[in-house]
Amino acid sequence: MRFPYLILCLLFCSFFGDSLFAETKRLHGWSGSSGSFKLMIDGNEAMGSREGYRFQSPTNLTTNQEIDYYLSLGELYLRRKDKVGVANILYDLRVKKGDYVFADAILTSLWKQAQGDDTQAVKVLDSYIQKEPNTYFRNLAKNMRTNLYQEGEDEKKDMIAMDCIKSKPYYSLCRVFRLQYYIDLPRSKDNDIHKHYVNVMRVASPFFEDSLLEWVPLLEWIDEDLPSKLAFLGFIREATYLQNMIMDLERVSDGEVSENSLERLSFFQVLAGDYAKAEESLIQYLNITKAKKTSLTNRIFIKLGMLAYLQKNYKKSVDYYLKLDISNWTTNVIHPILNEPLSITGAKDLIAVSIWKSQGADLAIKALQKIQDPEKLSEDDIWPKLRMAQIMMDQNPELSSRITDEIVYMAQGKGWRRLEYAATVMQGYTQIYRKEFRRSTIELTKSRGILNPENQFYASEFIRNFGFVFAHTASGKRGPINGNIKEGLSDFRKQVGFEDLFYIRNYRPLSFPTELFFEYSISFLKEESDAWGLLDALFQNEMIKKQQADQTTPHSLSQIRFVDQKLKYLSGFQSPRESKFFDSTYEDTRQEEVIALSKLEEESVSKSLETAKSPVVFVLAHKDSTYLFFYNPKEPKKTALTWKEIKTTRMESIEITESIKDFHQLTKEIPLLQFYFNEAGFQSHRLFRREVKDRETSLFGLLHTSLEIPKSTNTITWDCPLKDKVGTIKGIVTVDRAYFEGSKILTETNRAHLWDFEPTSKKDNPFIEMSWACKSPEEPNDDVTLARLTRRLDHRTVPQAIVYSDKALGRSFQEAFSLHSAWNLFWLNAGARVMIYRPKMPYSEVTSGAMLSDPTFYREDSIFITQTPQ
Repeated sequence: MRFPYLILCLLFCSFFGDSLFAETKRLHGWSGSSGSFKLMIDGNEAMGSREGYRFQSPTNLTTNQEIDYYLSLGELYLRRKDKVGVANILYDLRVKKGDYVFADAILTSLWKQAQGDDTQAVKVLDSYIQKEPNTYFRNLAKNMRTNLYQEGEDEKKDMIAMDCIKSKPYYSLCRVFRLQYYIDLPRSKDNDIHKHYVNVMRVASPFFEDSLLEWVPLLEWIDEDLPSKLAFLGFIREATYLQNMIMDLERVSDGEVSENSLERLSFFQVLAGDYAKAEESLIQYLNITKAKKTSLTNRIFIKLGMLAYLQKNYKKSVDYYLKLDISNWTTNVIHPILNEPLSITGAKDLIAVSIWKSQGADLAIKALQKIQDPEKLSEDDIWPKLRMAQIMMDQNPELSSRITDEIVYMAQGKGWRRLEYAATVMQGYTQIYRKEFRRSTIELTKSRGILNPENQFYASEFIRNFGFVFAHTASGKRGPINGNIKEGLSDFRKQVGFEDLFYIRNYRPLSFPTELFFEYSISFLKEESDAWGLLDALFQNEMIKKQQADQTTPHSLSQIRFVDQKLKYLSGFQSPRESKFFDSTYEDTRQEEVIALSKLEEESVSKSLETAKSPVVFVLAHKDSTYLFFYNPKEPKKTALTWKEIKTTRMESIEITESIKDFHQLTKEIPLLQFYFNEAGFQSHRLFRREVKDRETSLFGLLHTSLEIPKSTNTITWDCPLKDKVGTIKGIVTVDRAYFEGSKILTETNRAHLWDFEPTSKKDNPFIEMSWACKSPEEPNDDVTLARLTRRLDHRTVPQAIVYSDKALGRSFQEAFSLHSAWNLFWLNAGARVMIYRPKMPYSEVTSGAMLSDPTFYREDSIFITQTPQ
């Protein structure tokens, strides 16, 4: 039985193609693509699919390599239940003994388990542990036993901390156990959660960099949920990496990936913000699914419909929904946004939104009108009526208001808090249409106290605060809405990536766009002469535009907040196996880290300027105007910040330059004049310096409380490319790559890092893929990569100052502002206190390393950017 009203929709095409997975190339472990895999051992092929994976004793391999060979081949035979293959491996291992005994114990134990004899499986490992005198092997075995046979919650397992050395056997197993130990370590609020996150990031980093860790034998047996644990901690890149490893073993063994693995991968891809790949994974799921049960396919088609919606392909969204079969509806169909069982009525509501977006309000309303009410109405049956009121608000606000009123009264009587909240907020907007502005503000005010704690996740303060601004603007009366503007902008900035979802989950009216809110807010703040509010609004607007333009997934610790937001709004994309993680220590730990990161990353216009001792200039372009803000620390707060609007966006404008020069004259008794580091500020700073040469100037990148800039005692640089140039200069220390990029820790804290060597990455590569190589005879493949460095950023590895040249980025500041901006903000956000740019490094003039971080050493073509205003 199909939805009868969907006949109104256009015919749709099929999106199900061939396998969508690219070839996996590894130097170590199983490598290749479906139907053609080979086992690589440290860069050499040890076995391929052409031999049918028939056992053969390894030749020309070291002991460690042979052990990896046996374990990798053993996991294939275990999956295939190949008794002969396992027996052959065990025979070889028992002949060789020594370091091979642990591999024998693992595979024997797993084979016993596969035969259903858990008692003997445990005894095998226990016997090994009792007899093994070597602490390293004994701890490996204890951790393996914990993973395989300890019952209870995973996060309460007691893993033994491991020190892993590449020269020892079982290196990859050791690394996995070490990672498990660290991700399960933070269990109490007394712990320093942020420190633990830094440690997890560093412990996980070798899996992306060490070829011996490209494959972890037996990972599926050790901990098939390890990817999900990492995902719920917020490490989505690491989770996806390990999940793909598990899936490749399925391809080698079975020729295809299981439905469970594909649905889990799709969930991870949603958390990473890659909706197109998540869609491809679910299409692959439908291609290979054996059962073809509509109870399963309905769940997948609902997800596909929402993924198309998130990509703003609303017609494709409807096309996916056409595949639903409501005659076999079950409770395992989950609402992708609300993460709760989705009813047939709820599914029809989702479809109506996609019809509305793709084919207009009339067809959507007709679709909703075809939903028949049962004799006894439940809360679920009322939501489509609220959707109808939302859609018809533009065309018929009177009818929309009457429907919404009825819903509010019914919800109040039944105690349906979520429904009452959504309807009350919508009624606030409907009254703006009806010119009932007082009632609008009453409804919006009332909505704040409706939701109880268990439904608080459903609140949306930015919609509520936006409503106040729209109501006051439409009324033509002045009102105290400065706070609503500030709160609305702050809340919207946290949720900007999910704006499209609020039309679904919170019934946001379509005819009150965010752009209009900005215009009304800026206009109001200008009329009120609220300089602080206006600066904050324009600053927030600029940050929001940056977020909207940046579609990449953050790296390292920056991804934690990103993933937390995805889990908050898109948790319903989970696979059934993820449900247990929504109430786990991993979830609690991530939320604690988000709080810690929020405090570290929170920017505030007022707090940052109030601690500044030198005058500040903000240059913010908006639409066809440029807004100049001047902060004079010598004035009382009420008059310290002044502003001026100039009707141009050309930074070369004489009016802009003269206005800044006037402020310079007003504050010239203070040595330093600071500019906020955005593109408009950079250009204005450059033009000002061209005309006024007797004033010290700098830029600043972040709006945190002012932080002191300590003097650097030493300058550190990478020895390979620069040793010959700086080797004789006192105070410049050359170190090898491991120290320079943070793999090893430098004890010197007040230090500057010098970057004056050429990148090897292509100019059109993403910023995070930048790399620098040094091809010396001693280190022919030595290189520094930004991605590797990013995984090691903490207070121990980030210097106080970065000194860099055009050579380091391959282009000048003027040629490539966005590249230099990304580079500078990367380091400032990481904790560097100052960035010092010099187009070319004049080594012939340098007599000490301290000169490189001394402002007086640089000429007018150099630029200083501090982390915070000074």
